[in-house]
Amino acid sequence: MSPAQVNPTAHPRRHRRLPWFKSRHLWLFVTLMVYFLLVPVIEQLIPRTRTILDLFIVLVLVAAAYTVINRKHLFILALILLVAGLALVFTTLRMESATSLVTGCLCYVGFLGIVIYSILREVLTLKEVSFDAISGALNGYLLMGLMWGFAYQAVEASWPGSFAMGMDVFTKVSGSSYVAPHLASLIYFSFVTITTTGYGDITPISAVAGQLAITEAVVGQFYMVVLVARLVSLQTMHRN
Repeated sequence: MSPAQVNPTAHPRRHRRLPWFKSRHLWLFVTLMVYFLLVPVIEQLIPRTRTILDLFIVLVLVAAAYTVINRKHLFILALILLVAGLALVFTTLRMESATSLVTGCLCYVGFLGIVIYSILREVLTLKEVSFDAISGALNGYLLMGLMWGFAYQAVEASWPGSFAMGMDVFTKVSGSSYVAPHLASLIYFSFVTITTTGYGDITPISAVAGQLAITEAVVGQFYMVVLVARLVSLQTMHRN
């Protein structure tokens, strides 16, 4: 009888790590960083590329869908919502229909909700902290900001004037105006809210907008507390 058979814990099997180039979460994280950091810089330097850069958010959504490709049922549902959102948005760009705009934004909210759920389920069930797990946790947080940005856009399209935005907001906030001219500003407001920064340059006025902002701030804080505690506890258990 071999030593390994006598003592099965003598040579424990190591967790097989994915190469960095096969990490779905890493590619999504890189795409999000390019969208948030590089796209506004290019838009500032080359203003004529605004229409092309607006479509970069589609690449972000496709990269988000790729993260759930290993979950068949969730991937199919997410793909249906994504395709429906894209179709409704392109319809809005041609027909300027408020109903199509609201429905398309809600499809994006549902799509991002499925992706965030899948990422959280995967991260919270891991037995070991890895770079892929950290990337997934960061992606979930960033996608929450995008999801609430689309939700704010749906509220603004349903009840115009739900947010008080000065003209200085449009000059200092650059990024995608995909779906509607307010999207870049509302995504900016979403991340200001989820991080509880609160500059005060955009203010929710309607009851629905205010309640959404409160919910985002609370959920964002709980997300950080729970995820950080989970990752720290996993790392401590692994070291022990």
